[in-house]
This record gives sequence, structure tokens and C-alpha cells, in this order.
Amino acid sequence: MRIAVLVFGRLNKCAEHYTNIVESIGKEHNDIDFFCSSDNSSEALLNDFIRLYNPKLYTNGPINYDYDLGNYPGRIDCVNIRNMTCHFINKNRVLSLLEEYIHKENVRYDCVISLRVDCVFHSKFNIVDLEDNTIYIPNGNDWLGGINDQIAYGKMDVMKKYNSINPVYLLENGLSIPHPENLNTANIRYHKLNIKRPLIEYHLDR
Repeated sequence: MRIAVLVFGRLNKCAEHYTNIVESIGKEHNDIDFFCSSDNSSEALLNDFIRLYNPKLYTNGPINYDYDLGNYPGRIDCVNIRNMTCHFINKNRVLSLLEEYIHKENVRYDCVISLRVDCVFHSKFNIVDLEDNTIYIPNGNDWLGGINDQIAYGKMDVMKKYNSINPVYLLENGLSIPHPENLNTANIRYHKLNIKRPLIEYHLDR
């Protein structure tokens, strides 16, 4: 099975978590290709990531945007609008890198995983017999009626819909409030994806 892993966001402790991530995905999968979109990670962290994960493509460029997701109804004070915006942009950017690589190298992936590199796993992924039109999101870490936005996996066409989230569209059409897990849920519903909640135990180690 060939797997693409889309890393988005901060690269904190990427060296410490490398072995855990690979073992949790499964060493039996010989072809695990990493892609990454971060923004302004330190040179030391980026070098650690490149050395260990050997990404096929990556970016660490700054993120600029000309909209404010906090201007829409339902804003919650605890939500860091800048961090949330960068979260979604990084998901879009790393998907673009994957698509660029697939087009250039003419490769096919059986599974695509989207995750934060600060995850520490206590159990393994069970990546077999992935269903069509189905997104797999671990149980837990659902907030304010939304669904976990830290980890997801599925077939390539499903993950293209998942990672290409357009929060401005969702907010302008009243499909969500400006809150990360709620926007994640709205995007999944917009694309009419089925959801399965596998038991993958993990915690974040920032």
C-alpha cells in the first residue's frame, strides 16, 4: 500500500515524534511519502523534518491573506483567528504539493493521511479496505459541536475534498461559525462525505 502523509502547521518536536508516527502508520507499508506545509518554522526544525521525513515536496513560506474570518457571526473569544486561518491555508497548500507531485511523477496513492506532526500515538492506524466517499477521523477531540480537525485519512478523492476547505465560502453562506472544528464539519457536510470514527488513541505534544 502506498501512503501519502500530509503534514500541516507547526513542526515542533518533529524529530522526537518521527519514529512514533511511522510505527503508528505501520512499517509494513513500505511506501510512505511525506509532504509538508508549514509557515515560518525555524531553520533547525525544518532541517530536522527534511532529514528524518525526507519529504517529496514541502514549503515553509510565510502565509499572507486579505480576509478576516473573525468578522463573521458566531465568533468565540477563545478562537485564535490567525492560527485557524493558517491551519486551513496550510491544509490547502500541502494538498497542492501532493497534486503537483502526482501530476509530475504519475504516481497513485492508496491512502492519504492528514495530520499534525505534534501528535503522539498510542495505537496504530488500521488502513485496510477504505470505503468510497468516506473520511476516517479518530474518535475524540470534538469541540463545540464540531469534529476533530487534527487527523483524518481516506482515499485520494476524499482527502482532496477534505483538505481543500474554503472557510470564506462556508462562512459567507452561513454553513458554520468561525470555529475550526465547526468549519471542518461544515466542509465535510458540504462535500457529502460519510464519516467513520476509528479508535486511534493519541495526544498532542507541543
